[in-house]
Amino acid sequence: MKSIKKLIIASALSMMAASCYADGFLPDTEQQKSVDISFVAPEYFTVSLDQVPGLVAGRGHDGMDIAKLTVSSGSIKEFGARGISSSILGSTGSEWKITGRNSGKSIIVGFSTNVATARGPKMWNGETWSTFDTNTPVNIVITGDQDIPPDTYPLTVDVVGYRS
Repeated sequence: MKSIKKLIIASALSMMAASCYADGFLPDTEQQKSVDISFVAPEYFTVSLDQVPGLVAGRGHDGMDIAKLTVSSGSIKEFGARGISSSILGSTGSEWKITGRNSGKSIIVGFSTNVATARGPKMWNGETWSTFDTNTPVNIVITGDQDIPPDTYPLTVDVVGYRS
């Protein structure tokens, strides 16, 4: 009987000890933390790409303006641009070929080298981008003297905002 009493007492003590580790909050561990959650206005810009009026087929001279690229934004200060073509020329990607829809002939074009807002080439997503200030037009020109057959030459540029 004595050993049964001891067993009952031991069991009771064991259950009381186990209840000390039961589910519950731990005193003296409370902490408060806070963070400011900010939502910013989305970055946006407007792109326009326009042909220079009055272009005539024949001999095109180096630096002759053929199009004007304008990127406007109140918040983005610079942008990257690159020509879209199957034939990008040079390591900086600032020159490329565009091909006439009807003749299949190509002409070489690029960003004007005398653009005061040019910031130089930058790499992004494995591509080289020329960077420029926003809100200032960038001329796209004929690169080198070349004969230009009469045709329609699709010109496409890719533009992305840039933060320096």
